[in-house]
Amino acid sequence: MISTEKIVAAVEKRRTIRREQTNALRLVDGSGDDLAGLIIDDFAGRWIIQTLAGNDPILDPALGYRSLYWKQLLKTNKNAPKYLAGEPADKPFCVLECGLEFEIDFQAGYSPGLFLDQRINRVRLRSLARGRMLLNTFSYTCAFGVAAAMGGAATVNIDLSRHYLDWGKRNYELNRIDLKDHDFLYGDVFEWLKRFQRRGRKFDLIVLDPPTFSRDRRSRVFRVQDDYGDLAGHAEACLRRNGWLLCCTNYRGMTFNAFLRILRTAIDRPFQAAPGSMPPDFTGHNYLKTVWLEF
Repeated sequence: MISTEKIVAAVEKRRTIRREQTNALRLVDGSGDDLAGLIIDDFAGRWIIQTLAGNDPILDPALGYRSLYWKQLLKTNKNAPKYLAGEPADKPFCVLECGLEFEIDFQAGYSPGLFLDQRINRVRLRSLARGRMLLNTFSYTCAFGVAAAMGGAATVNIDLSRHYLDWGKRNYELNRIDLKDHDFLYGDVFEWLKRFQRRGRKFDLIVLDPPTFSRDRRSRVFRVQDDYGDLAGHAEACLRRNGWLLCCTNYRGMTFNAFLRILRTAIDRPFQAAPGSMPPDFTGHNYLKTVWLEF
């Protein structure tokens, strides 16, 4: 059985996060909590445990989870987590992140609807948003859009999945945001950016958080290491003077400095670059590279 004492210690370290109206967080982050090969994410008491081992892990029910699910830490594993114990989470439910509500669905596949490692960036985006126009590319379930809208921005969300855009609309509605002030655009991000350029449409804030690898409807491949510069260049062309560009990647094969070099090579306009940070509950590998570009 996995060490209950070490899990209790890890949970205790994160107690203050819950005081920030947050019940979706990483409880255990592998070697950062002296539990190598073990990750536990908590979604309002419903835990997803991730391990390298192929056998169903065992956790003491006294730890207090409401539901327990498991998935293997494998790049090739894109399946929904497997139910192990507790109350089945077989329907969508809501979590809180810094007072904002988001819909979570353990049956949706590899990701349940919210990337927990972007919490700090969403908080900062919300603080910058008032009176501004946000373009949220690769929007997934529109969590960045929700944060900006709650901060007072008008928002445009783009995704290649109508399913996730509909999910994003529900997230807006959970937070009592009027959809008439916000757009949800279906299609390829590159195509939309080029369309905005032709029309002369500009934004004050643009979020770039693409998948490491993807394939569009025409089977065109996007790879972070090869194509991020082109993406950033097109985005910068749609950015107003004094705008902000948030650039992120979780590609582990690239260093922060290499990522920054790609951005400096791709963008001609002068900017100031400041690194973002991962939330304090992510104590293990600092894999998420975030750069805030101010023009």
